[in-house]
Amino acid sequence: MSMAAAISAPALVKPRETYSPHSISEYVSEQGRILLHVFEALERAGIRCCVLHGNEEFSGHIESDVDCIIDSGASARVLLALFHRDRDLIGAEVVRYLGSYFVFASRRADGSHTFVALDFATECDANDFALYDGSEILASRRRYGQFYIPAPNLEFGAYLARCIAKQGLSVDRTRRLSSLFGNDPARCAAQVARYWNDANGECIVAAAQSGNWDLVRESLPNLHSELRWNTIKRNPTRFVANKFRYVRGCIKRLLRPDGVSVVFLGPDGAGKSSTIEAIGPKLADIFPRSGCRGFAPGLLAFLRRGKGSTSEPHGRPARSLPASLSRLVYWFAYHTFSFLPLRLALARSTLVLYDRHFVDILVDQKRYRYGGPIWMLQLLWRIIPKPDLVILLDAPPEILQARKQEVPLEITARQRQAYLTLVQNLPNGRIVDASQPLARVIDQTCEVIMRYAAERTRGTPRTSSNR
Repeated sequence: MSMAAAISAPALVKPRETYSPHSISEYVSEQGRILLHVFEALERAGIRCCVLHGNEEFSGHIESDVDCIIDSGASARVLLALFHRDRDLIGAEVVRYLGSYFVFASRRADGSHTFVALDFATECDANDFALYDGSEILASRRRYGQFYIPAPNLEFGAYLARCIAKQGLSVDRTRRLSSLFGNDPARCAAQVARYWNDANGECIVAAAQSGNWDLVRESLPNLHSELRWNTIKRNPTRFVANKFRYVRGCIKRLLRPDGVSVVFLGPDGAGKSSTIEAIGPKLADIFPRSGCRGFAPGLLAFLRRGKGSTSEPHGRPARSLPASLSRLVYWFAYHTFSFLPLRLALARSTLVLYDRHFVDILVDQKRYRYGGPIWMLQLLWRIIPKPDLVILLDAPPEILQARKQEVPLEITARQRQAYLTLVQNLPNGRIVDASQPLARVIDQTCEVIMRYAAERTRGTPRTSSNR
């Protein structure tokens, strides 16, 4: 098999090389260009959209997700279909989709990736607080370059309420609030009075005018409580609906997690540990959490001091048949009872990476000292929960041996062929050429995981694409 063709799945959408001068300004960053193309797609579809705050970041790196208010008729499914249809226009593809929260990814010319997260909502809420009606914000919107923002007083009021609802008033946020307040002091003060009484309202107005928010920070618990009570009084139905929506969302995420579990395979020297170490930070924009797991721990692992030597993984004899069969029972119990914790982790959008997994033993029984029949291993593999992806880091035996000489060359060659045969027959198997420089291997591995995530958002059948 040609290593140049090891990744045969179509790459994520590349950014457009040319941009319409009347619609996309030159000053924006690559992330900003993707955002503006998203807004262009919404406008073409007749969906009104308004960026709540943070528009000043479009010229540089966008650190957080972009909050937008859209028309009430634009459901999450409508948006997903639109973004999939217009992915070439946007220059990026949806790789994560959770309710109305979308993460877009595009691939740069060097193989690295750009990510943009947008959080669409039909109402302006925060932490179940019903703050502003979406219709009120959309009615006030005004064009700002190639997109829309709220009227200054509503942008100030919504941003202030969201900051206090989340009890976060950083220096950058307060600086932004004071700047917005200065655009229309009288109407911004009226927004303060919307949720806070005279004493607390005067404290906030004084801070916005002076730029000194220390007293407001000290009063955050009190301001938070008053905001919560007033939002419930103003719109109790929406408060209850938000609570119900939150519970329903938790159930849906448990039933259909948006995390991904990935098993890495490969002979010693393939670079599994180095790749796994880099993957989590690289994909943090898609998966806010990541963790590494391994093969089922030994029954007495907790009694051992430190790790056993791996310099000779095949140096110890195989266990007896009774001992091997008892371990099969243990491995079955381990994977059965670890399913729920794994499911919970995936429901929390976690990227779960396996340095070693049960599937390894189908190729390398000596490492795990298994002395039982192979057909029982294959049977157990059929019935235990499966990972979402199995990625083989493949390289010629000579390259693997140059990196690690823990086993003889002939064993490395035999293992490599066995891994290839195994992964090529797995519907969720993928192969990455590990003979390339590590940075390239990491980028291609990220591409494989993101391609899987993008296909899952569209409901595309996830068949093997490594042949």
